[in-house]
Amino acid sequence: MTDTAEAKESAKLAPLHSDTTPAKWVKDNLFNNVMNSIITVLLGVVVVFLLVQSFGWIANEEWEIIRVNLRNFMIGQFPSDQLWRLWTSAFVLIATFGIGTSARAHNSHDDAAEKGLVIERSSLLDLLSRFWPILVFVALVVSFAKTWPPVLGVIAGVSGIVVTRFAGWALPAPIRSRAIPMMAIGTIVSLAVLAGTSGLVALSAGIVALAIAASELSRFFEGSDPKSTAIRTGGPIVIGAATLFIVNAVGFEGYGWEDWGGLHLTLFATVVGIASGMPIGMLLAIGRRSKLPVIKGFCVVFIEFVRGVPLISLLLFSSFILPLLFPPSVETPETLTRAMIVIALFSAAYIAEIIRGGLQAVPKGQTEAAQASGMSAAKIQRLIVMPQALRAVIPAMVGQFISLFKDTSLIATIGVAEFFQYVAISNSQPEFLGKGLQLVTYAFVAVGYWSFAYTMSKESRRLEKQLGVGVR
Repeated sequence: MTDTAEAKESAKLAPLHSDTTPAKWVKDNLFNNVMNSIITVLLGVVVVFLLVQSFGWIANEEWEIIRVNLRNFMIGQFPSDQLWRLWTSAFVLIATFGIGTSARAHNSHDDAAEKGLVIERSSLLDLLSRFWPILVFVALVVSFAKTWPPVLGVIAGVSGIVVTRFAGWALPAPIRSRAIPMMAIGTIVSLAVLAGTSGLVALSAGIVALAIAASELSRFFEGSDPKSTAIRTGGPIVIGAATLFIVNAVGFEGYGWEDWGGLHLTLFATVVGIASGMPIGMLLAIGRRSKLPVIKGFCVVFIEFVRGVPLISLLLFSSFILPLLFPPSVETPETLTRAMIVIALFSAAYIAEIIRGGLQAVPKGQTEAAQASGMSAAKIQRLIVMPQALRAVIPAMVGQFISLFKDTSLIATIGVAEFFQYVAISNSQPEFLGKGLQLVTYAFVAVGYWSFAYTMSKESRRLEKQLGVGVR
């Protein structure tokens, strides 16, 4: 490409400079003709009226019900003598993901620099612009707090995010390259502190250890230099195995998720549904395209059955019918555990269809070219097909995650007091019974759901922009 052609291409990509003032923009876009002027005035009157009514309602309404039940809305009936577990677990998660995400960002920055690309480092203002809905909801929650510990805890958490972001960016490159295993292990430690080290915690620790081992071994067998790979491969395997051993050996009891409640439980059920449903959905999507009749038939039957049945009916089945199918000698899983398994499988069925649509969008020539170069079927799926398929279905995938987040409110039908259920519980208390404060509690819960759902939507659009989805 000549210098002239490069200059023309840069001119196309460069943003156009505009001297348009706010007053001129308003005139050109809102009052540029009679019809638009009338519509602007009418909508302006409606917006002003709604704002005045909203602020008047907020000022005159009785918000004591939220202040009294704030702890229930957030963490349910979590015992006071066990709150240290909750705070410690939260700070471990903050440190883990603060360091891990910053380390991955630094890795991406270095990779881009090697390829001659320029990526600006995200500032604290960028983070505020990305997560302001959640921060607004946190500020709203803190404003209802009656004691200082929650306020100090939130301040410490926000400060921890800032500190760990700088710490993760400053890590040496060999340590930064293991950001994902570090985040996985940190999550297991956080969950072990909160819920103990038995049951699903030990199982998840084993899965993490196997995943780390499989990932590093695959790198080893893909032809990397044995001398440079020996430590890189053996280290994470030892760390993963040690994590599993420690989790099983310690065996101390925590405060299990069967007794959780409020927003804490809602977020946990959502994360479990997404983290478990995503890999299962990927396997189901690949299995549905299999040429083996048994595998394809099983995947088709599972997907179509789950998608054709309401989630509430599956939750009721898991709560009332499934325990009757277990033999007396087998211990039946707890109600919430069964509900989370149902949510994960329900999410997997929908994710499978979304991913299948993405797989069909990948040109067949991509697979044929990879086969011609001698790549194995597993490497073709992992390195060629699946990344392109997932990139194409980001909007639909995030939409499913948002839907799952809201659908977790259905676990209230089986007697689990999650975030939404405390609307009914708080209005049934003797001091608030018959006062007609349902609208107050519904508004508070709605702001909570909106803050997390809107943040997921914003992050989806940001990811689409970074990956150039829809841009040829």
